[in-house]
Amino acid sequence: MFSAAHPYDLVIGLDRSDKKADLCLIDTHTGQQTTQTLATSPEALHDWLAQLRGQHPQARVAIILEQPALNLIGFLEAVEWITLYAINPLTLLKFREAFVTSRAKDDTKDAYYLAELLLTHHAKLKVWVPEDPQTRLLQQLVSHRRAVVDERTGLTNRLHALLKQYFPQALQLCGDELWRPLATDFLLKWPTLQKVQKARPETLRQFYYLHGSRSQKLVERRLELVDKAVPLTREPALIQSFAMRIQLVCKELRMVVASIKDYDRQIAQTFAAHPDHLIFDSLPGAGPVLAPRLLASVGSRRERFERHHHLQHYSGIAPVTKQSGGKCHVHRRYLCSKFLRQSFHEYAKESVLHSRWAAAYYWQQRDKGSPHNTAVRALAYKWQRVIWRCWQDRCVYREECYEATLRKRNSPLVKRFDQIELGKSPWKTAQKNLK
Repeated sequence: MFSAAHPYDLVIGLDRSDKKADLCLIDTHTGQQTTQTLATSPEALHDWLAQLRGQHPQARVAIILEQPALNLIGFLEAVEWITLYAINPLTLLKFREAFVTSRAKDDTKDAYYLAELLLTHHAKLKVWVPEDPQTRLLQQLVSHRRAVVDERTGLTNRLHALLKQYFPQALQLCGDELWRPLATDFLLKWPTLQKVQKARPETLRQFYYLHGSRSQKLVERRLELVDKAVPLTREPALIQSFAMRIQLVCKELRMVVASIKDYDRQIAQTFAAHPDHLIFDSLPGAGPVLAPRLLASVGSRRERFERHHHLQHYSGIAPVTKQSGGKCHVHRRYLCSKFLRQSFHEYAKESVLHSRWAAAYYWQQRDKGSPHNTAVRALAYKWQRVIWRCWQDRCVYREECYEATLRKRNSPLVKRFDQIELGKSPWKTAQKNLK
């Protein structure tokens, strides 16, 4: 185990928590173990690295830690003399359970098991290699944008629940999407039914017109509702407190919506400057939201996914097969990046409305009895092979070329997509079923 053949002179297991990191250092030549505990502040880490380099000036050093640890990974990857390994937490969990069947856990021992894992299985572990700065920026932008969209959804649900408590008529007066300016501006101006009923009909008409609601029937229906509405409660204490809370949520929604627009602008600029943007721009139906997400999901390091099934497994689109004896069970993959899987799933769903063969394949799966999500996941699995090939070859996607390939192979999809015309009723049917 401890020989000159080992690629590193010193392996370090790092188990981190919010305020401290437990370290286990193993000399690969002598087997000597040393344990340490240090703070995770940048200053403490900097001092520790300087001390470590002073003690081992020529040593080949490798550090292994669990993901996610963006703060530590970002700090350590910049140190040129360190080789970094960032592993899935499940890898450590299973390795530890091989020796501790009671599942007892200790930070110091976890640091030891991390070091032991790297010491004995370094050949099977992958070195952490960061993406280029442009790709990493895009990955962070699309990830944070999604988080902000989730915040918008949470605030919208909260607003919906609050309105039901004292002003349910607002759910009809403000439209279905409460995060839009029409709803937030309406509630900031008229947070209670009593205030809306004091407004002149012409004022309300002008408000709806300026906010893009110009259907005369809809406006008149809303005005009639205001005129005939009966308050759910007349208790001033309830109305005043709920109105203040509603206005707070509306202001928060305004800020969140503005932030999403800022993210969209920054993502568009970063995506347009990326050397691979034409590949993902060429995908039918990807658009300004999904195209950057797909590029961020795949990245720019071609060696990371040497075969298409590597991408399919990593993204969580590929199913899992469990076989034992005469039993065989196939189910969708649960342990994966949800955002990554969601990106390909959402794109496959959207592609049905823009690609003839994708629509044909989706309906083929539905005709076989597959539920909607299963059919979309199967289509995403097929799309990943296409995207991977274009990405590896650095070429844009061409629908006519792929359709020609399907014809050459006498694919059963050909009869189906030959009956589909863009913009005709089959697309409206597809869109109706996908909603």
